[in-house]
Amino acid sequence: MVSCINANYGECQTKPYPQEKCLGEASYQIDACGSSQSASCGGLWDTSVSSVRIPAEYATGPGGNPTDPKLVESICFSRYLDEWFAQKHATDLGYWRSYGVEPRSMYFGSQNGAFRIYPARQSEECGTYDHRLRPWYVAGSSGPKNVVLILDTSGSMKDYDRIGLLKQAAQRIVSTLTVSDRILIVPFSGTAQLITTSDGYMFEATRENKEILATKIDDLKAVGSTNFYEAFDQAFRVVEKTAEKELTASCNTAILFLTDGQNTEGPDLGNVTALVDQRIKDISARLNKSVLLFTYSISEDSEVHVYPNQLACSVEFGLWSKISQDIEIVDSLSSYYRLFALGLGTENNKDFAAWVEPYQFKTGNAWGTTGSVPVYDRSKSPPLFLGVVGMDVSLDALDAALGANATTSQELRNESIRRIVEYSDASCPTTLGLSSCELEAYRAFGAPGDEAMCGVNCTGFEVAQVQENACPTQPDYPKSLFVDGALPVGGPGLVEYPNRACCVTGNFTASFMDVCVVGGAGGDDKDGDDNPSIGLIVEVVVASVFVLCCCLYFICCSDGQSSQSNSAAIGTGVPIAEAWLAPPVTPHAVCSPINPAWVPPEATAPPSVHDEEHSFKDDTNDKAKEP
Repeated sequence: MVSCINANYGECQTKPYPQEKCLGEASYQIDACGSSQSASCGGLWDTSVSSVRIPAEYATGPGGNPTDPKLVESICFSRYLDEWFAQKHATDLGYWRSYGVEPRSMYFGSQNGAFRIYPARQSEECGTYDHRLRPWYVAGSSGPKNVVLILDTSGSMKDYDRIGLLKQAAQRIVSTLTVSDRILIVPFSGTAQLITTSDGYMFEATRENKEILATKIDDLKAVGSTNFYEAFDQAFRVVEKTAEKELTASCNTAILFLTDGQNTEGPDLGNVTALVDQRIKDISARLNKSVLLFTYSISEDSEVHVYPNQLACSVEFGLWSKISQDIEIVDSLSSYYRLFALGLGTENNKDFAAWVEPYQFKTGNAWGTTGSVPVYDRSKSPPLFLGVVGMDVSLDALDAALGANATTSQELRNESIRRIVEYSDASCPTTLGLSSCELEAYRAFGAPGDEAMCGVNCTGFEVAQVQENACPTQPDYPKSLFVDGALPVGGPGLVEYPNRACCVTGNFTASFMDVCVVGGAGGDDKDGDDNPSIGLIVEVVVASVFVLCCCLYFICCSDGQSSQSNSAAIGTGVPIAEAWLAPPVTPHAVCSPINPAWVPPEATAPPSVHDEEHSFKDDTNDKAKEP
């Protein structure tokens, strides 16, 4: 831990990164950096180090440093990835350029909120990014799934602006879904509405469909009485209809019930509980997969949380969370991701990788996608979920692999989406295989803590470990993780983004004022002439994220020391050598034993390799807000 003190670079810096350089090619254009007739304008990147982002609410220590020991640990053990990041970038450079594209970002997002992205680059906004709410993270941690949102819109939801909190929670859930997921929304009061396709089936969670659903959620009004029975009955009918046509996702099903807990019409709560229990069993038998019930009560009144908690405890796989203010939404929804991640930690999913629907990069106005893989500590049983690693790839490279079958950009995108769904498939277990005591541990993880437990009598040995423990031998955690000049979540002294991140090509310092004009157009990110196979492109990306998992295993589970050659690769469940699927194009860097004495480079000569990184536009307007 001592070596972690003042050793990390933040997303917002008052001083330069150690080896940053200005890149002006089309792939590196940033809208905020503009353009110039007399000079090529771009942004400053550093391919020698990564940068760290944490949500502002976790930066509670002096200088914007986190104080949560587990968050500190995640930042500290993941910093050793920089050595591998730089090596991987350099060895892959020729491969990607042979297809007319540049290497894109690589990153690790921990389950406790630490996000490390390579190459390092300044962020326009500080402390606002939470990777756990992004599709690449949720897809990598939960796999393809069916999600049913049953939303209480009765008149009582107007009290304390519960309807506002419900909308926020529902919008966040929908925004995290990917094209491999299916989604149904059932708003209800005295009667139930069904937001389905025109044929009455669940929606495929494409960007266009999520926009439709987001609009529907925004339009919800709190009016009328409350009928839980009607809402659940209608929701189950749609799921059953979709399953009959084999239009559901290939993995498990989550039913998310959001309410203020007051039932005023229809059958009583006993009948509601009986209906939910039986229909969940019926659907689980039909799909031969687990059906999980997540109940959320939205209120500042403790009385309204009683029934949603009881309902979750009445089924085999049920978890309850309460949402009383906006800051609790992430923690409340975390039980949904975490329980699904358990199924992906099984041996039959050792090769699972998730892909998200193509989105527009913020740099270069290019389109791309992300391949992601969950990271586990497999020394625990069940495997302990640590986070997700991801790697971005330009859609140009994927489109080139499709040949001449697609003649328009929309056809290319549709075909890419279809292929992405195919490669995002996971082999889900028929049942989660959790004991009642292990499930109790997952219930206790969310915002309510012990309140969410169902009263199962468990000993300490029977309860599963669902989050990493703080180091027992670490008496005092570092209080200053970032290098001098880093402002992790912004603050006094931080200059405007263009004047710390924009530059004229070839320079090594920010040089924005009086040179570049904001609003200039960036160039096109064109393909090369070759047509790689899509399998090879996918293999390169999947291999990269698997090896990144291996590196994290070496670092996190071996305290920075090299593991034996037969160690299980985290995220793959196979030996390191078997996890590495090197393509026959060019050698790739396998994660060598981590050097615990490694330190970030000092500012010396400019980097000798070309570099690239991007952040992303907000996907609330068809622009995915990625790293």
